[in-house]
Amino acid sequence: MKIRFIALFISLLLFLASCKNSENSAPDLIYQVNLERDISNISSIPLSYLGNKLEYIPLETDSKCLIRQISNISITDSFLFVSDYNRLLLFDRDGKFIRQIGSPGRGPGEYSKVRDFEIDLDNKEVYVLEGRKVLVYDFNGRFMRDFVLGFPSNEFVINENNELVFQPINFAQATDEQEYSWYFMSKNGKNKSKIPKILKRINGGIAVQTSPLYMYNGILHFMEFGVDTLYSYENHEKKPYAIFNPGILKFPPDPILDEVVKSNGKIWIDNIMETNKFLFVKIYNNVIPLTSKRCVFDKSTSRFAILNDNGFTNDLDDGISFWPQYISDKNVMIDFADAFELIKHLKNKNQLDGKTQSDQLQSILRNLTETSNPVILILKP
Repeated sequence: MKIRFIALFISLLLFLASCKNSENSAPDLIYQVNLERDISNISSIPLSYLGNKLEYIPLETDSKCLIRQISNISITDSFLFVSDYNRLLLFDRDGKFIRQIGSPGRGPGEYSKVRDFEIDLDNKEVYVLEGRKVLVYDFNGRFMRDFVLGFPSNEFVINENNELVFQPINFAQATDEQEYSWYFMSKNGKNKSKIPKILKRINGGIAVQTSPLYMYNGILHFMEFGVDTLYSYENHEKKPYAIFNPGILKFPPDPILDEVVKSNGKIWIDNIMETNKFLFVKIYNNVIPLTSKRCVFDKSTSRFAILNDNGFTNDLDDGISFWPQYISDKNVMIDFADAFELIKHLKNKNQLDGKTQSDQLQSILRNLTETSNPVILILKP
């Protein structure tokens, strides 16, 4: 009996050891996105698949805060930060205008354009990316400091280590020098580290302004133009996260000018955002004229689809279709609608369906005019 017990005990240890080794050797999950197979899959996906509570916030319309078109938006529990590429404006969560952050211009403490911005909630600071320079303001709009980048960029994020991560504009240039696609800096502009460019481009056919760069679940994700892999980056380790297969639809990674003109119908990925259910993917498939499509990858089924009407069909209140322009770290999704387009949609819906709209939408129709500022849409999962 003693010998049998020892044999069983040893077998159990060997089994547990094999399980542990199997776990350690198992590859990380990599999403496979078959663009070539699914590019003709055009689907209408209901908004209720994303969330069940939709809130509308009309932004106050005043001569001090007129917005022609929103270029970027960010939210906190108390504020809405909204840029129109020329200015950065602060509203409260009810849409009431509070103040302008900084001011446009070319003098000290002024920005020429708001190409991107990030919010540092811990220190109550706003970082404004002008292109080759970052300007820092407090939440009261006062200029604090600035620093110059050694490269042009249109996008950056704040990572889990409280670093600023910049992705420069992707130029094609014949040079023997090492090029870099991602720069990590302190909040005072001190260089900390950088990651080399994966694909060397030399033909000068196109300068790519933006590529996927985002935070999800506290982890940095990025993708380089011409490379079909989306990477995650944690603890200074770069890992494949999603593989995109464009097949014959792939846009030339290093085209000459003639190839660019002839590449209509070929695709490349401009932007990616993510929630627990989806990758939200914006692709370009035309150069002349530049044409984009909004697409979605279902992480549970591995199916990719182009969204009908360029957004999720609003089955919650028959309002305008929805596409997340910004996703918070709590999976709260933000979109915005032009006042003229929203009024037109709601009136058409009234005439076609004869339905009584929600109190929220009826209030919007009563108080909006065609020249009002945009309306913010907030969807909670």
